[in-house]
Amino acid sequence: MEKVSANIKDSSSYTEERLAKDIKIWANWAKDNSHNIALYRKPGSHPCLLLANQPLSKVDQPIEELSAGFLFANFNGELWHMPKEQQVEFIDVEHITLPVELSKKTNWEYYVTSKEQASTSKADYTNTVQQSIDNILHSNLNKVVPSKIKLHHLPKGFCLASAFVKLCNTYPTAFISVVSTKEFGTWLTATPELLIKLDNKGIFETMALAGTQKNDSSEQLHDVAWVDKDIEEQAMVSRYIINRFKEIRLREFIEKGPMTVQAGNLNHLCTTFKVDTKATNFQNLGGVMLNLLHPTSAVCGMPKEAALALIAKIEDHDRKFYTGYLGPVNINNETSLYVNLRCMELFKGKANLFAGAGVTAISDPEKEWTETELKFNTLLNIIG
Repeated sequence: MEKVSANIKDSSSYTEERLAKDIKIWANWAKDNSHNIALYRKPGSHPCLLLANQPLSKVDQPIEELSAGFLFANFNGELWHMPKEQQVEFIDVEHITLPVELSKKTNWEYYVTSKEQASTSKADYTNTVQQSIDNILHSNLNKVVPSKIKLHHLPKGFCLASAFVKLCNTYPTAFISVVSTKEFGTWLTATPELLIKLDNKGIFETMALAGTQKNDSSEQLHDVAWVDKDIEEQAMVSRYIINRFKEIRLREFIEKGPMTVQAGNLNHLCTTFKVDTKATNFQNLGGVMLNLLHPTSAVCGMPKEAALALIAKIEDHDRKFYTGYLGPVNINNETSLYVNLRCMELFKGKANLFAGAGVTAISDPEKEWTETELKFNTLLNIIG
């Protein structure tokens, strides 16, 4: 099946307005009929909508054994599966199928299942960063990733379908999604970080993404300079992945990077890793590495157990699905799972946005606060 450009504006088939309209029609039909929804756009592909009438099921088997569908995991590693009961692909406006019984609602009335959390104050967050630095200086910790929350009032007339389409157009290299379920409410995500990918040829891929600075549109990516803190933070994430390969005695992998990549309004340092699972006779590598990698040092810290313990002690809020992972599994013999960064949980007229920063011994609390504010802008620049 031919795929349209990742940028809807360049497509002769779909306009932004028409795509948002068709998404709203399907989404409201799904909610009217008590279906769970996973709407997503992989980088370089077209938007796809998965629907399921049955409840999400908690996963207790390797991902290779799951039926085609969508995975949704929280920070604590609890994983749920939504089967692909129905699939709608938004490729060609002339051939899109709409529900027989069209919803009369004009806006997407998404699921809301919980109450919003309060914003993290600057004083609280900088204090949390300082606590992280102090622990690093006096323990075996090398890095901790404390997070914070912003409670944002959505603009009048906010349209979730339009926000999804605008994110697709603005961030063509990101994974864009809306997960709206009866169990966990509604989450909007625009994440640059691939956790694991398995294509239909058996090629496994993951990445080490860390280091953050504001993108300067006048500067070429290969000319971007990085400070020692960012370079070392990204190197920690890369070493963590390589050590996991060593742990399972896998030595045949291709490493590329680090290189500067743009993710919306931000630049990051990125190293990619690829493995031919057929050549290495490691057919279950995806499931094995998923268990070893999550939560990555980019969203948790190093060593993992010590970082997790500190995060549980110093963070007052619930991360929920922030820094978990999500994505389509076993669809057309491909799986693509992404770390749930740059995300928000939606409520009626409000949203909780989440962001975090990698803290090392040479971190500055004020700079980490500024970095997290920049990360919020990935979504705020779109939704207003």
